[in-house]
Amino acid sequence: MLRATGVVVLAVLAVAAPANAEPPSVTISASTTSGAAPLAVTFEAHGDAVSYHWDLGNGGTAEGPTAGATYSAGLWTATVTATAGDGSTAQASVTVRSEAVSLRPVAESRYGRLAAFQGSVVPALEGEAVALYAGGRQLATTPAAADGTFRLRLPRALTPGPYEARTNVASSAPVALGLHPQLRASFVGTRAVAGRLALAARVVPGGAGTISIRLYRDGELVRKASASRLVVPTDRVADYRAVIRVVPAGGWLGAVRIGRAHVRCTRDSGDGYGASLASYGGAGDQPLLSFAALNQLVLEQRCGAVRRLASTLLARAVHSGDAAYWEYGFPFQGSPVPWRSGFAQAVGAQALARAGVMLRDPSLTAAAAASFRGLRHALLIPIAGGLWIREYGFTGQVILNAQLQSIISLQSYAAVADSGPARGLVRELVLATRRLLPSFDLGCWARYQLGGGAATPHYQAYHVELLRRIAATHPEPIWQRTYLRWRRCLGAR
Repeated sequence: MLRATGVVVLAVLAVAAPANAEPPSVTISASTTSGAAPLAVTFEAHGDAVSYHWDLGNGGTAEGPTAGATYSAGLWTATVTATAGDGSTAQASVTVRSEAVSLRPVAESRYGRLAAFQGSVVPALEGEAVALYAGGRQLATTPAAADGTFRLRLPRALTPGPYEARTNVASSAPVALGLHPQLRASFVGTRAVAGRLALAARVVPGGAGTISIRLYRDGELVRKASASRLVVPTDRVADYRAVIRVVPAGGWLGAVRIGRAHVRCTRDSGDGYGASLASYGGAGDQPLLSFAALNQLVLEQRCGAVRRLASTLLARAVHSGDAAYWEYGFPFQGSPVPWRSGFAQAVGAQALARAGVMLRDPSLTAAAAASFRGLRHALLIPIAGGLWIREYGFTGQVILNAQLQSIISLQSYAAVADSGPARGLVRELVLATRRLLPSFDLGCWARYQLGGGAATPHYQAYHVELLRRIAATHPEPIWQRTYLRWRRCLGAR
């Protein structure tokens, strides 16, 4: 390869002259024979010829002892033909190497990670050294392949650019590397109810962007902030999900991390609730009210109170085979003592199943299933092609509020426990209720029980609320239609 400026190339003789004529002498000097494309070269012919004709190799021609050309990337040969006065000719040639380097990065990389660049040199020169530069510093080097291609590996990418490839002759156009910063984030704190949960985040390097946080609790957005630290009180059992993003600064790409934390109940979670069971007029324990209280505590996420009340209820269970019952220990309307209620069993299955999920306690889940089995064994009335809940195990009364509430409670139990038998029982209860609801309908009011008188305002308000909830999950028109009519009448009273 020729690199020197002013190189003189001896003529290659090509004689076409009379016999015994001497061909002219001719040599070429060039301002340069190698450089970065586009390469401008000035040529000069030296000799004793009377005329000179140039074929510049790039499609151009010229006349006279000097000529100039600009070459794109490649190997080019310029030739001059010298002609003497007697018509004899001679030629001289010079080769010019005009070099271009191209560079392209991988689509993107991460801060501190490997980044690879690819490129090519034209014209190819096997083994030619190619170096990667950024900010005036050489970062890596590699030899070009026989076809001029090369691959440069940067073990640790620390800046998004610009980068360029250089040979001894030419440089590529600068290219930017898409670079994601590191995003470090973690939850710290008690992860228990009555504590505090903190999310700390940091972007590396610090100048790569700012942090944006969105915090979700059980799928609902509860906090968003542009900060590196966020603190929330853990006042309930919940699953937290944090979406942390880097809003990138100039030249950087973004970054996203997802953080998760579960706030759980602990055995020593204190909340001031006792564990006494609800009573009926001071006469004795009322299982239905106790299960309703357990449902409310679960709704309020009161871990300690849920654990204590559920444990107390488990201790009161009466087992019969694979079933469990919560019996009433006082006489009511001439009942035997003890007596059982299908209504209480339905609400009990719901409350115990929900408490079992909340506390992750399999003993409560098993108790819920046993309460449901007790209900199915002995506390249902076959009627109207379906089934009705016995509010009082010792009578055959068909009571509306017990049936409506049990439908809602058993739907909840079926969903929490993923119970096929519970879903089947709900269908039987719904069927009987749809068929008998007109028999409870007094037009603007409801009967308390089948064949009985009008319900009290308290129970009528309860009927309206229960029908509202059932209408929200059952599309049959009878639920919505009856709910709206009874609600209007209740409001007009």
